[in-house]
Amino acid sequence: MQISAKYRWFLLVTCSLTLMPFESATAQTADDSSKPEDIIVTAQKREEVLFEVPMSVTALTGQEIAERGSRELKDLQYSVPGLSISELAPGTEQVELRGVSVFSGQSTVGVYMDDLPLNGETAQSGLNIRLLDVARVEVLRGPQGTLYGQGAMGGTIRYITNAPGLEQISGNISAELGTINDGGTDSSIEGVLNLPIAQGKFGVRVAAAHQHFGGWVDNTTLNLKDANSGSSDIVRGRALWLPTDKLSVSLTLSHQKLEVGSINLSDANRTTTSAVPTPTSSEANIANLAINYDMNFATLVSSSGWVDRKDTNQYDLSPAFIPALEAPAPFGLGYPPGTFASISYHVPSSNKIFSQEVRLSSNGKGPLQWTFGGMFRNSKTATHSFAIVAPNIVPFDLLSVNGTNPSNSRSWAVFGELAWTFAPQIKVTLGGRYFEDRRRQDVNSATFGAASADSNSAKFSAFSPRFNLSWTPSDSATFYLNAAKGFRSGGFNRLSAGLGLVTVPPTYDPDTLWSYEFGGRFRSADHRFNAEFSVYYNDWTGVQSLEFANGLPVQYVVNGNDIAGFGVDASASWRATKGLTLSVSGSYSGMEYKNTTGERIAGDPADYVPKFTLAASANYDFHWASSIPGFARLDYQHTDGWQVYPRNLLPAPAFAEKQDYINARIGLNWNDLMFSIFAKNLLDEGAVTYPAFGGLFVPMRPQPRTLGISLSYEF
Repeated sequence: MQISAKYRWFLLVTCSLTLMPFESATAQTADDSSKPEDIIVTAQKREEVLFEVPMSVTALTGQEIAERGSRELKDLQYSVPGLSISELAPGTEQVELRGVSVFSGQSTVGVYMDDLPLNGETAQSGLNIRLLDVARVEVLRGPQGTLYGQGAMGGTIRYITNAPGLEQISGNISAELGTINDGGTDSSIEGVLNLPIAQGKFGVRVAAAHQHFGGWVDNTTLNLKDANSGSSDIVRGRALWLPTDKLSVSLTLSHQKLEVGSINLSDANRTTTSAVPTPTSSEANIANLAINYDMNFATLVSSSGWVDRKDTNQYDLSPAFIPALEAPAPFGLGYPPGTFASISYHVPSSNKIFSQEVRLSSNGKGPLQWTFGGMFRNSKTATHSFAIVAPNIVPFDLLSVNGTNPSNSRSWAVFGELAWTFAPQIKVTLGGRYFEDRRRQDVNSATFGAASADSNSAKFSAFSPRFNLSWTPSDSATFYLNAAKGFRSGGFNRLSAGLGLVTVPPTYDPDTLWSYEFGGRFRSADHRFNAEFSVYYNDWTGVQSLEFANGLPVQYVVNGNDIAGFGVDASASWRATKGLTLSVSGSYSGMEYKNTTGERIAGDPADYVPKFTLAASANYDFHWASSIPGFARLDYQHTDGWQVYPRNLLPAPAFAEKQDYINARIGLNWNDLMFSIFAKNLLDEGAVTYPAFGGLFVPMRPQPRTLGISLSYEF
């Protein structure tokens, strides 16, 4: 594998950071003897100090999220090594970790809110979780099949919300206002109220937020200014009851709704010529009941969850379908040029998911630690999508899907992990999960009048093992070796996609990924310098890929190829003085296709995956005056471009371009009041973030430079 000079430079810097003498960090911070607090995480479904976790984990605390002014994970993506997020529209995130990404099949990253799984049934269906009143976000890299199940091939993302405090009333309220370059005005208001109803026994915590998106894309065809403006609302309530010292009961209810007038597709002039409106909306109701019982030797946990999600999208198919209708036979249907004004595709969908997990985890710090449990999940999908032709003179159903889409799923699993510290500095962990998934498809569909009724059922199963060996030679260093397997279920195709001309396979099989990793963490004696690195090799076989019939608008999923490659993740932070904290992180991914097929040739990179990402930040606390604390923060994020290139669909690769972002914020803290001014996308980066290909004839671009003010008050 050839690595360019730029990537060799990255690896050199990474090694230099991780091997930096700890004494130098200590010497330069002698003016302040206090240690930063350890970050506690629950990545292995038990509370642990982050430094002691023998796996690749990044934890972003609520304080850091607030300091950055981030509202969603996409704002932080390149600050997390190995993470990138492709978003065609709000609520349609495709999250990839460590290069494990394709634009077909199910998700490759598990997403959780507390103990509740949120994944839908398709890759580009990630629920957009707003970073409202979160204690931290944990990003676990590498397959998490043992503890987190199928779909966690590249890793798992966990949003950990704040629990109610049971001792005193507290809360906060904040507002923000920003103006978008060549666009509208962003605004938001959010608040949190914590109420102890029975002190020490029962309390509730309510968080709510409203955000208005100013928009910045003008539709010149429909004469719409800032067509992609919209709004987002979220309300989350959490109740905590401690009937005894041993038992806790927590209920979380959440409602969120997002509506925008158009997705962020635009040319370089921030305009679009879509012949029809392309609004998108997403609404989700979430409930999670968690019961914890301390049995002295172990803790019994039950987590019951419900997700009820509805999404509606509309796409402009005019550029793709009108030429096919107006072209002369045999290349089209022969309608006279100019017959059709527009063709839109209306796609409403719903997903209702019930999940239940029960697990028992050992307590204490003894040489043996273990977790055993089981889960059940029932997911039901539905859609009634259809094409709208203007004028409506086509004598057949141009495009429609009605029924379960992509399929319903009833799955269960049993899992366990056992960690044995057999020497004072050495621990071995063995884990495994047996998973079984029964899927059913019942759908009627049509493509250019070719209709079919598809009714399929199948059972998919897998065993996902994990092996981990960790060595902690001192309080300042720990190393680990990890081997783990990830898994995605198979699924079904719609036979109507073949137009009666191509034989479409009714099902596609599961795909699996093995990952082998060596990593380590380092910290100085005073905990002011922290660094981590990991080097991994992924081997992904039987990848669920889209197959395209040459010369026809026909696509379906097959197990098409293998993807493999090495990668590196690294990060470091240094509290240089009492007020100044510096951090840097980066990743390299060498994931590429291994075989030549009609869709790919050996050496093609994985879809949506940048080779290199880099982020750096500086946060400085100071005083404007003797009694008025101030702060200043600068964040830089860089990503290489990436490509999508199914060769039997596209004549050339579709590229997202490299991007460089700078965000800045400066302000003051006066008692419990915080005021700041900020700049997002200070460089006014306008590079393509999602390329035009397939049914998209205009690329997606980021929000332009936004300048604003923020005000918050805590009580």
